[in-house]
Amino acid sequence: MRRSEEEEEAERPDPRQRRHVSRREPTLKSSAEWLEAVERVGRWVRVRDDRGVEAVLPTRGAHVVVADRVRVAEGLVVETAPRRTVLERTGETAGVRIVASNADQMLIVAAASDPPFRPGLVDRMLVAAAYGGMTPLLVLNKCDAGMPEEVLEWLARYEALGCPVALVSAQTGQGVDELAALLVGKTSVLLGHSGVGKSTLVARLIPGAVALTGELDAWGRGRHTTTSARMYNLAGGGRVIDVPGIREFGVGQVPRTELRRYFPELLDLPCKFRDCLHLGDEGCVAEAAVTWPERLESYRKLVEECL
Repeated sequence: MRRSEEEEEAERPDPRQRRHVSRREPTLKSSAEWLEAVERVGRWVRVRDDRGVEAVLPTRGAHVVVADRVRVAEGLVVETAPRRTVLERTGETAGVRIVASNADQMLIVAAASDPPFRPGLVDRMLVAAAYGGMTPLLVLNKCDAGMPEEVLEWLARYEALGCPVALVSAQTGQGVDELAALLVGKTSVLLGHSGVGKSTLVARLIPGAVALTGELDAWGRGRHTTTSARMYNLAGGGRVIDVPGIREFGVGQVPRTELRRYFPELLDLPCKFRDCLHLGDEGCVAEAAVTWPERLESYRKLVEECL
């Protein structure tokens, strides 16, 4: 005879007692301590204390993202500390989504040719980095496959704007040690379009790192969940936040009147009006002053998305 839903529910363990540590392992510190969120799936958060002890706990009344500092009470994540920096993005089907917090720098991972280099996406991520308080670093992967002249020109332009560039091959290991040196002592968030080899790069930077797909199912993850962001410790010091599954990356959270602040070539132009949005209106000198027309076009596309 099939049991009732009430009977089945009564036999389920209390979610507040579900912890990703065995009885032989040390437990988390007291709830007075601030812990760190290292992964979030649905309403469940993997937290870690400063000794490395982890637990997977549900949230109550707290919106938590990876790298948040959180406080726990009675087995629940109940509070987040103010964030130093924040990575946000918007999409067509949702509003502003916070992806990660408290990162010092954003690594924008692109490929030299396969898939093709996408300067428009790079521009979006540069805006998100600056708006969120992070320093950008453009990482060009798959350099062993050849460097198209057009891509080299784009890289030179970004460097001229103050965005450093790292050339690597996650497949061969070329440039990976040099990149790792730039991550020491910092919290870095990795972003990249599908196919650029970001997962291979993470595996190079963090030997033994694995995608924890399915691991949190026992702790409350349902069938319809998306791949989660995850924070890893680097052997040489510092942390990396891997953000998989970026299909669309909007910057609609940025007020349109502020967007030009994140395009250095558009600052201090002698337009007729001080609040000119550089859309080609009367008295706008942007088209004559900017020597990189593709960036001006990219900016104008983003203006249409912003608030």
